[in-house]
Amino acid sequence: MNPASAKHLIIAGTTRAGTTSLFNYLGDHPRVHRSTIKETRFFLDSSELKRIHHYEEGLGAYNTFFPDCPAESVRLEATPDYLYCPTAAKRIADSLPGAVVVVILREPISRLISWRRYAIQNGLLDAKTTLTDYIQTQFDAEATGKNLPQHLRSLKEGRYAQFLTPWVEAFDSSRLIICHYRDLLNTPADVTRHICDHVGIDPACYSNYTFDIHNESRRVRWPKIQSAYRSLIWRIKPHIHDRPAARAALRKLRRSTDAALGRSGNAVGGTPVAGTSDPGGVLTDHDRRRLEDYYRQEPADLARILDLPQWQW
Repeated sequence: MNPASAKHLIIAGTTRAGTTSLFNYLGDHPRVHRSTIKETRFFLDSSELKRIHHYEEGLGAYNTFFPDCPAESVRLEATPDYLYCPTAAKRIADSLPGAVVVVILREPISRLISWRRYAIQNGLLDAKTTLTDYIQTQFDAEATGKNLPQHLRSLKEGRYAQFLTPWVEAFDSSRLIICHYRDLLNTPADVTRHICDHVGIDPACYSNYTFDIHNESRRVRWPKIQSAYRSLIWRIKPHIHDRPAARAALRKLRRSTDAALGRSGNAVGGTPVAGTSDPGGVLTDHDRRRLEDYYRQEPADLARILDLPQWQW
């Protein structure tokens, strides 16, 4: 089937804002056909993040992420880094004229805290890196114009308005859904049903559905092993992403491996829970004031960009 004529639902942002959970909720709908991997990253123009296929290969390559997809199904993928790629907005709008895009926005300070914990969890950041160090590194880079890797861009990427502008220009309100992370966290059924209504599929299947949290920030026993494990998964994915039986076996293996690498005292949504020992993750009053000043204009900018009377976190 020609991808351009198919129905597509794309979760385009933002990172550390529940996109994995929403991908699973929507992917469990009988009328939705999820991509073989959550983040296809197909429409990105950066080679920083690993991907199996890319835009320059043509939409035929994109089609391989949806094998055996019925014509009446809605094709679902979730690449939260699309938000930060202005080229992706135009590419998706031009290539998939019927696509509906979902962007989840999370209060930027809690998202930044979650990003530090997630980076430590996956061996991207030394466990001894305090939240103050993490924040200062990003302020310093912004002052000097230094380019940083993805896990060290959470400060700048929390100023969503500037990144949303190309998406608002490329998609009208019928094709762009902006969600609050707090709503997804507190009332996931309402958010999921709203998106179903928007794309024209019956949300009745969620009447007795259990909305579990997926990919929450957590502490791991051995971050370096976790990092190597993630790299191994990405080396395997190109060979099995379009083979259902192999994917199912890998999912089963990952569930047991994730359980073995994790430990108690996990954190959900970037907020430490009882029993968590992470003194370096405490947000000081000084850092909070710095961040609040940095993001002070963001609600007004979002209201203006989205043509709303106001925006509240």
